[in-house]
Amino acid sequence: MAESAAVTGIGKLGAGIAVAMLALGLTGPAAGQAAPQIAPRLTGELIIAQLDTAQHDLAARATGSPGSSLAATSQKLADLGRDLRKALGKDLAKPIDMLGNEEKAQAYRAEAAVQRTQAFLEASKGCLGQDVAAMAAALARTVALKAAASGGSKLPPVINGVETLDRRPLFVLHGDGAGAAFALTGENLLDAQCASPVVSATDAQGKPQAVQPVVTGVLPNRIELKLPAGALPSGSYVLNVVAQRKVFLMGCTAQPPTSAVLEVAPAPKVSVSYALTQTCPAPGGGQGRAMPAVTGSMPEGVGRGTVAKYVTVDGCADPLSYAISATVTFGDGHGSTVGPISQIASAGITAGLPGGLSLSWDPSVHQLVVRPAASSCKGVY
Repeated sequence: MAESAAVTGIGKLGAGIAVAMLALGLTGPAAGQAAPQIAPRLTGELIIAQLDTAQHDLAARATGSPGSSLAATSQKLADLGRDLRKALGKDLAKPIDMLGNEEKAQAYRAEAAVQRTQAFLEASKGCLGQDVAAMAAALARTVALKAAASGGSKLPPVINGVETLDRRPLFVLHGDGAGAAFALTGENLLDAQCASPVVSATDAQGKPQAVQPVVTGVLPNRIELKLPAGALPSGSYVLNVVAQRKVFLMGCTAQPPTSAVLEVAPAPKVSVSYALTQTCPAPGGGQGRAMPAVTGSMPEGVGRGTVAKYVTVDGCADPLSYAISATVTFGDGHGSTVGPISQIASAGITAGLPGGLSLSWDPSVHQLVVRPAASSCKGVY
């Protein structure tokens, strides 16, 4: 009986604590914190606000890229917002899935232009001017196609991104003929009851490309593609997607086409030369003496991946330190030098180089390595 009474007392105490916690709003793992918020449903108002932000951000970026297409694309985003506001009228506050088919598709296309612009603003950081110009051309063509598109359906297909298979935003293919693999992302790209979407590629004038993409995988929000090896001409590589949707009593019917754009451009030419100096012990002690510098150039391929070179340094068997300087030269002729940077002989040297590169020296194996830095251009393949 005593044990039962004790249990009952504990139960009453627990209930009392629970009531108190409820009164104070302290229950749950997020006690004392604001409850997580569900993202609001997408409306015309929200898309127009996003367009305004993207337009201003792109205009700001354009000031640092004179001669690029960014200013014109920024104005095109403003035009998209104006046209969407006019099309939706009093339905601006409605969730776009409640709109008519034409208006819904127009809203989806405008929102896709926003997403592609945001991806450009992020991915173009750390890119060389030549790559930024090519990325800007891809964005300009993308926004122009979204603005010119028409047609709608109950579930309109839309492409709002192009990315590498490891999900980096993609805008530029360096047309080296080696082939590529990437993905289109979006909405309503597949109805599982119908055949897979048809993907074809043209140039900016609508002429079919010699190298056509092959669909390797498809989901309602993602199409994975492979480009066979083959030379790609410089310019726009426009990917056109025609999906199908099953309609009651009509079977699978083609939906309005949707598109994405990549720009094909040659990789920027970058070369790296170096001067490596070994400091050896001075006869009889003292500060040591610097040996004549060993100079040379890194192998071809700098900027497109990691390149390495073994350097013969034989001034002395037991050096005190190493110092290295490096000069990066770009295809337009301008260059920049970093260093000399010194370090004791047992320690490695790592230095950031212009153009989103990094240089490292490993004294244990006498190897120089140049690789793209973590902050290097992410929008190119």
